[in-house]
Formats: sequence, structure tokens, C-alpha cells
Amino acid sequence: MPMLKTFARKIQYVLGLNTGARVGTGVVLLLLLALAITALFAFTGLNSPKSDGVRIAYFHGGRTMLLYRALIDDAFEKEGVSVQLLTRGLRETEYDIVPKDYEAIKNDKLFGKARGTELLQEVADGRFEGATPGESSFIEYVTKGLPLVAVAELGHDTKDKPGHAIVFATGIEINSPEDVRGLTIASRRAGAGDAIFTKEYLRSIGLSEKDVNLVEQVDEDELNKGIVNGTFDGAFFHLMSIESNIERGAIYVHQKFTWVNPELSHALLVFHKDFVKDHPDAVEKIVRAYMKRIKYEQGLPREERLKNPGEGFQKGLQMEEDYQGMNLPQYDMPPTVSLELLSEMQDLMIKYGYIDTKTDLAPYIDNSFVEKIYKEGF
Repeated sequence: MPMLKTFARKIQYVLGLNTGARVGTGVVLLLLLALAITALFAFTGLNSPKSDGVRIAYFHGGRTMLLYRALIDDAFEKEGVSVQLLTRGLRETEYDIVPKDYEAIKNDKLFGKARGTELLQEVADGRFEGATPGESSFIEYVTKGLPLVAVAELGHDTKDKPGHAIVFATGIEINSPEDVRGLTIASRRAGAGDAIFTKEYLRSIGLSEKDVNLVEQVDEDELNKGIVNGTFDGAFFHLMSIESNIERGAIYVHQKFTWVNPELSHALLVFHKDFVKDHPDAVEKIVRAYMKRIKYEQGLPREERLKNPGEGFQKGLQMEEDYQGMNLPQYDMPPTVSLELLSEMQDLMIKYGYIDTKTDLAPYIDNSFVEKIYKEGF
């Protein structure tokens, strides 16, 4: 308070309020408070999520980036619906509107790293209408009976060129499963999927999580640091991290993600059940814009799809990759939600204790929008 009063007196002097009529410090403090509130509202108006349009809580990653490309191409506006993608950086608490300007985010390694469960909580609480979670986060939340509906599948790993792999630090030689025993193996901070796939890898070579030091839910930047400084011997890595770490000589790919069906790793476009019921036209327009973007991209020459038109850590503009037999997640046409894949993933979540009960997932899936649009031929 003394500092504030001193500052107030300086303001009095600057504003000329100390000459002539006597103006109390309290009045100036009120003036300062009013100015602060005005500035706060001005800042909020520029930086906080706006309430107009359909708000989708968004994770910026390979399985969702086609939505980002649709956004910057005004695909949603062309269908007559306003959409805002909202996200937050790793360890941040506030959500911000995803900018259409790629230059604003391309060098931010931690941009858009909210977990799928966190995105779904925003929807369940009514703060946002939709979200883009991964398969395991979706299953976890519908198991709790929350009012969520998946209306389309987003990106997924493919069987011929998956987007994940088990990697080991340079200098660690693996010639047999016994060479893995006792090592420290990590998986990224995400839904249960990454940890489950890591455990399934160990099962595939005749080991279990008890045979290694398994570390789950590691923040992405800490995972990258840890594989370099020796904290971790190996990890389940995503392609974008794999490429950058190989180029600096930190890791090598031991086994591509083929020990389970790679398509189990997929993301979903999810809305609150009430929003789907009350605003089916808006949902249909969003799904239509998304499907048109898939169709557009799939119609491009492969060299165009492989081209990265924007440099930076977040390769949100690149549609396809070809790196040591791996690729970025891809998108199907029609992008229907697979009950079979979700049920298989649910069984794995039960197997490893991430959920306790098996839930009928069918009521939480609505493929009618995708099927209608696909039948109409867009």
C-alpha cells in the first residue's frame, strides 16, 4: 500500500492534481483503479476467448492439425458457421484463441499441449461446445457417464507407416529383450494411450512394466531433455519428436509402432450431447467443412502433401511425411468413428487398470452427420 500511495502521488504530480485544489490520495487511487480495470478489460478483449461462434477445445498435434488447416483456410466460414479453436500451452491455465497466423505459433514448442481429458472437462462443464481428444481420453470420460458425443474421427496412425515408435538413446544397444530389462522407459504426458502402447510393447517382447523402470505422463519438453541427459534410456516417441532428436544425434528408432494395431491411436471430434441435440445444423456444417478439407488434401499430388510450406517446430501445415518408414497421422474418407477400435482400446484400458468397468460406447457415437454428408457427395 505505501508503494501504491507513492505512485499515486506521482500520478497527482504528472496530472497536475497537486496544484490548486487539493485532491486526496484516495481519489487518485480510485482513478488508478478505474484505469486498471479499463486496461484489464481492454487486455481481456484482445486475448481472452470470445463467446461468439462454436468453441472447440483443441490439442495442436498430428492427429488434429487438419482442423487447423481448415481453420486458416476459412473452411468453416465458407459453410456458414463460425468456429473458434481454443487451446493452452503446456503448464498454462488459460485458454486462448488459436491464431490463423502460422508465424505466431510456429516456434512455440509447447503451444497447444492441453491434455485430452482437460479439453473434455471444459466441454462437460459447458465452457466449450466441442473438443478434439484422443481415443483413451474420450473413453475415460464417457465411462464416467459424461454427456459427450463423438461425431467424426480425426487423424490416426496408419498400419503401413505409423507415426510413433519405441526409441532408445544413442549408445544404448538393444539386441534382445534382455537388453531392455532394467532400463528406464518413458511415455509422454497424454491420455492413457501412450502409456498403454508402451506397456504393450514390453509384452510383445516378453517383458512387463515390472521388468523396467517405467515412467508415465512425462511433459513433452522433459521427455526430450531426458532422453538426451540420460534420465531416460528409451521412450515411446511421436514422429515430430523422433525426427528432431535423430537429427541432433540423440536417439535412434528401435521399433516402429506395429506391435498393436497402430490405428488404435486416433483422435475424435467430440461435442456436448446437448449441443448436438440443440444445434445439429452447426454440427453438420463443421463436419462438412472438415470432410471437404480431407477431400481437398487427398486430391493433391503427393509432392504437394509432403511439402512443408512453413518452417518451425510445429509443422501444422504439412499434410504428410516420409521419414524412416513413418508418416504423420492421416485422415480417412468417410471419417466415421469406429466402435470396434474404441472397444478394443477400452479393453486395453481395463487390462491395465486405467478404468474399472466396461461401458457400452455406442450411445456416445453419432456417425449420422458423416454418413449424410458422404452420401450427398458433399
